[in-house]
Amino acid sequence: MSQKQADVLVVGAGVVGLSVAYYAASAGAKVVVLEKGEVGAGSSSSNAGLVVPSFFEPLPGPGAIGEGLRHLFDQQGYFGIHFRPDLRLMYWLARFARHCNRREFYRHSELFMRLNGEGVQVHLELARLGGREYHFSQKGLLYLFLSAKRFIKGREKAARAMDSGLASQVFSADEVRDVEPAAGRAVIGGIRFLTDAGLDPAKFLEWLARQAAAWGVRVMTETEVFDFQLGRNRVNSVFTTKGEFRGEQVVLAGGAWLAPLGRRLGVNLPVEGGKGFSQTFLKPGMNVRQPLILDEHHVAVSPLANALRITGALELSGLDLTINPDRVRGIHRSACRYLPLIEPLHPSEIWRGLRPCTPDGLPLVGRLHSLNNVIVAGGHDTKGMTLGPLTGQYVTRLLAGQSIGDFEHRLSPGRFRL
Repeated sequence: MSQKQADVLVVGAGVVGLSVAYYAASAGAKVVVLEKGEVGAGSSSSNAGLVVPSFFEPLPGPGAIGEGLRHLFDQQGYFGIHFRPDLRLMYWLARFARHCNRREFYRHSELFMRLNGEGVQVHLELARLGGREYHFSQKGLLYLFLSAKRFIKGREKAARAMDSGLASQVFSADEVRDVEPAAGRAVIGGIRFLTDAGLDPAKFLEWLARQAAAWGVRVMTETEVFDFQLGRNRVNSVFTTKGEFRGEQVVLAGGAWLAPLGRRLGVNLPVEGGKGFSQTFLKPGMNVRQPLILDEHHVAVSPLANALRITGALELSGLDLTINPDRVRGIHRSACRYLPLIEPLHPSEIWRGLRPCTPDGLPLVGRLHSLNNVIVAGGHDTKGMTLGPLTGQYVTRLLAGQSIGDFEHRLSPGRFRL
């Protein structure tokens, strides 16, 4: 088999693509990964690094449209839409609105509880192999609240999670400052989900790439896929900036770029880029004991080795990677309301990445009906780190002709056929 032939071609070297490559290669396949940039250059390397069973609520839900509109014109708010004359965006927003109902919200939440539960178990298996190398730590995730209304909603969420076996602790204002001394006086309470974990995402991607390479995976960086040769209901060749590649099976794990890849194949993959921003402070001079979620403002705080990272915002921006300075300032300002010691800090790195978001909030994991040797793996929005390795296992089963149970229907990319 030549260097440009493989059993499996994986498009994308983020957490999903590398997980697919690792598990498929360990099952005996020859795997080549095609990455248009560098490993983890999309949204996988400088994100919050959270493995979060507590993130079981889908993006669309009751009140999501109203809350989104409320923040729409606040350039420092956590949510925004980069409006543009694009029928695909209008289609996405219309489908999103259709899924903002109570019935689907609870139905999809139940599905995510199951997926996230499996996802954290896969992470624990990987951590036993190399967790020290990427600073994996299961200390839980502490949500901090400023308002009584949001604290009540948080306790309701924790009660629902407890019914499904997801353990949590509720803290009063005084108790939460014992648990997290960095919390300011404005914080009125907290809820810690005990099975959540954190890791250094860049180091995790590096470790995962090394493990994949040990199984013979070749990762071709700076190799952009721009077209496909189709024939007899399959992809025969993949055309890249470094030539033509052939694979018996092709896995699309291109994150926010799934939609244009799908268009080259003549299929509808309604994935919209949800741009997020992170700010990393080296040697911040303040100690945060555990990963945090600053609830009202949807900001994550991640303690890393010799650094602190705050992550937030969701701008529906297509593939636009422009940094919005107002949004960056808004994230910092929001964090200061919960953690006053952050106020004088200046970031050593400001980063942005595109979360791949689907209109119903569920990932796309499954084989295309029209092209029987193509599998799609993506659309995890804020749950990519949590579900990436599990998705790698699921795709490996699909590559072998095995089933992934009822997830196969619920996550099928065919659910969005026009």
